[in-house]
Amino acid sequence: MKKLLSLTIALLASGAVNAADLSTIYQQAASNDAEIAAARAIREANSYNVTIARGALLPQAQISYSQTSISSEAESIDLTNGGYVKTDKDYDLGSLEVTASQTLFNLNSWYTYKAAVSGDDAAGLQLQLAEQQLLLRTAQAYFNVLRAQDNLSTAQAEEKAVKRSLEQTKQRFEVGLIAITDVHEAQASYDLSYVNLLGQEAALDISYEALEQLTGQRFEEVSPLKADVAMEMPQPAQASDWVQSGLEKYAGVLIAEASKDGVRLQRNAARSNHLPSVSLFGSYTDADQAPFVGDDPTDSTVTAIGVKISMPLLAGGSLYGQSKQSALNFAAADYQLETQRRDVKQNIRSLFRQVQTDTLNIKARKQAITSAQSALEATQTGYKVGTRNIVEVLNAQKNLFSAQRDYANARYDYIINLLSLKFYAGTLNESDIQTLNGWLTSV
Repeated sequence: MKKLLSLTIALLASGAVNAADLSTIYQQAASNDAEIAAARAIREANSYNVTIARGALLPQAQISYSQTSISSEAESIDLTNGGYVKTDKDYDLGSLEVTASQTLFNLNSWYTYKAAVSGDDAAGLQLQLAEQQLLLRTAQAYFNVLRAQDNLSTAQAEEKAVKRSLEQTKQRFEVGLIAITDVHEAQASYDLSYVNLLGQEAALDISYEALEQLTGQRFEEVSPLKADVAMEMPQPAQASDWVQSGLEKYAGVLIAEASKDGVRLQRNAARSNHLPSVSLFGSYTDADQAPFVGDDPTDSTVTAIGVKISMPLLAGGSLYGQSKQSALNFAAADYQLETQRRDVKQNIRSLFRQVQTDTLNIKARKQAITSAQSALEATQTGYKVGTRNIVEVLNAQKNLFSAQRDYANARYDYIINLLSLKFYAGTLNESDIQTLNGWLTSV
């Protein structure tokens, strides 16, 4: 008895390891998805743009040292004894130089720094968008598995029912109750149901592959959706409220706004290239000076400090071109922002209407199952007494299975469309995953 109990516990534990709910899979995706990992790395890399741009506004200093070995030969006139005197001289010259500077006024560097700050804000929003996309991608992948499972279950039931009808039709033909055409109709229906079954099996395998791509792990089973989940109309009940939320919170719009602000600052930086810049500089030099013939090198120390003012006068038209180019880039950024806003409005309104339709569709599909079941029972009874033929029975069966499949698909459509609506409204977060997790049945 103890061995049997231990075996049962081991089997249950084994099944629990393979099964996973939406929350578990999301946590795995957040840790292992390559796309979100790349987005985080890009975000961190872009954050250094601010440090790089700020460097132009902060003090600059450098030190240099050089050592030069010189060997010289020279001939000179000997005024005392007449003739020429040859002089060979070998010596070393060393030079140590320290320079420092501080920008006092440079609008180009200032606007470039502010543009980098704006770009850093946009990079943060890009990561936020990627995180929300991960939420949506995970939910889509998870419920696509459940959709494929339900479609496969329906296909299996349909194949089994059609196969039974085919066997019954063959038996009735053998005793002379029906014509051979009924057998052919039943066989054709079975062949189609079997092909559909194979397609649904492949679709389920593919859906699990999508989960593995997200998480880097292979799952054998996921928690199914409860049968009694209340799928209500979206709240708030007005599409305009969702649109307003999207314009204020959707990361895509916020990114476009930050990008436009960054391009505006880049335009100002390009325009300021025509203005003067002022910097404070200082230097200290300790160097050996080359000697005159016959003398030794001398040591020289120089300290300098001053203010430098510079302004471009002529650059071959390049400054003008940069200014015009940046102005056109700003105009393009403004159009891109408007495009984002229009897309958000259109997507939210379409999804809001779709969720409303999904809610009504779920109720209608559920009622359609009851009606199709009743129609099938009536058709089967008529077939037994000879008032209905096999084609009508097969069609009634097909209608029932289609109704069941459509009902399951309608529920998954509702979930995905609702999440997409929240995504474009900028309100999708991990709490939505937890809410959906409560709609699942523990395996």
